Amino acid sequence: MSEYELLDLVAAAIDSMYDSTTMFLSLASGYLLVAYLAGAKLTRVQAAIVSALFIVGAALQCWGLLSYETAIEEYLIAKAAISPLTDYQQLIFDGNAGTLIASAMAIGAIAALYFMWSVRREKLI
Repeated sequence: MSEYELLDLVAAAIDSMYDSTTMFLSLASGYLLVAYLAGAKLTRVQAAIVSALFIVGAALQCWGLLSYETAIEEYLIAKAAISPLTDYQQLIFDGNAGTLIASAMAIGAIAALYFMWSVRREKLI
């Protein structure tokens, strides 16, 4: 592959990381909205189904982010074999943006699940 093609793949993977983060925020917003507006009215089974779908969706977005980060590292290693990395490319290679964002998304998912639990807990009291 040429240097241009490798850098294009890096840019595409970074775009995919942005898309994955945006999809997670949309998913989490929808889940929080359902929890706030209908959480107390849902049956136990309905709440479990909604929560399971949210967990699967959030996990897929976190996994995707980490996969894109790995792909970026592989592309930059291949690019470094062709020519030295620029300072910016080295910064991307050394960074842990995907891991940090995936960690924040996991914490956000746990917080959203806690919110649903607290809304449903009020129903039981």
